[in-house]
Amino acid sequence: MSVMLVVTTPFLDGKKILEYKGSVFAQVARGTGFGRTIGAGFKQLSGGRSAGHEELIVSTREEALNEMIVEAERMGANAIVALSIDYEMLTGDTLLLFKASGTAVVME
Repeated sequence: MSVMLVVTTPFLDGKKILEYKGSVFAQVARGTGFGRTIGAGFKQLSGGRSAGHEELIVSTREEALNEMIVEAERMGANAIVALSIDYEMLTGDTLLLFKASGTAVVME
């Protein structure tokens, strides 16, 4: 498996988009877990960072991006442009929802 180029810009300098394959999306929802939520509450009181939540955000983002790459590869693309990512905490900070979208393309 080759490495898929994924960028937030709608184009890449010096590369030509040969074909637009279509939009790709990923949505991943994960519970934060009781321990992470309690730990984050204590960290919030002292102004510290919540390593548990940060790890959850990173792993959830990677999972969503991997899903998009698989979808783009199925479409015959070799890159994803115009990547947009967003996440939000739902149900009182106990559920992380990560959303990503982009355009699968064939670049030269």
